[in-house]
Amino acid sequence: MTMTLPYVLLISSSIVIFGVIVKSLGGAIWNKLNENENLKYEFITIIAHKFRTPLTQMKWLTEGMAATEQDGLKKQGLSDMQRATQQLIDLTGTLIELTDSDNATRSSYSFERVNVCDLVRNLAETFKKTFHEKNLFLAVSCSNPDIFANIDTPRMEFVLQTLLQNAATYSPPGRNVELSVAFEKKKAVITVSDNGIGIDPKDLNKIFTKFFRTANAQKTDTEGFGVGLYLAQAIVRRHSGRINVFSEGVDRGATFQIIVPIVK
Repeated sequence: MTMTLPYVLLISSSIVIFGVIVKSLGGAIWNKLNENENLKYEFITIIAHKFRTPLTQMKWLTEGMAATEQDGLKKQGLSDMQRATQQLIDLTGTLIELTDSDNATRSSYSFERVNVCDLVRNLAETFKKTFHEKNLFLAVSCSNPDIFANIDTPRMEFVLQTLLQNAATYSPPGRNVELSVAFEKKKAVITVSDNGIGIDPKDLNKIFTKFFRTANAQKTDTEGFGVGLYLAQAIVRRHSGRINVFSEGVDRGATFQIIVPIVK
């Protein structure tokens, strides 16, 4: 499949404009969320049913074009479009998960007996490029290869992705990030530890609050919504577990621990 450069630019421009509209609309509505809870659910419902399908179609279209495109410039344009579309799909998923996390039931969760070490290693593999591009070193370790837990894999992957993405975002180049799995008192303990911007002690008890972001985090990354850690905590709790955070202060790094029951 081939196409002219203007066509590539047209599609790329459409995606960019679509993203700007979504972001602008989202920003206006998010400012009203605390005043009207019903508006939040209405907005997320619209996102789920109106945005996800066309975004997925756009992703498939660009993937199909990129697979057969020979021209380097066009292929790069398609790659940029794929990345932009995936970011919008990820945002859609986050907003949908936000609605689910406010629902007290566990009906939408699908738990299976999962090897925690395999889960962690497989996910870490997908972050290699992200860490390499930032000149960060990700060390992965597992004290026991046979640690199992009842896990909803996509959701627990979301939790780990949130923690690893935060570590990559808030760690200066050249720093180390450690991802480990251990067995402690019939619990599986997944730890993500970085040497990044750290957390002010006064903010530690608010770090999992919905829409909360530390002043230091806002300076480093202006794009966040402040819902990732809130969702992470909600998901871990649905796994009958807990998530803890530790930091010695600003510029002293941060450590997050996910603790869930093991199964035989």
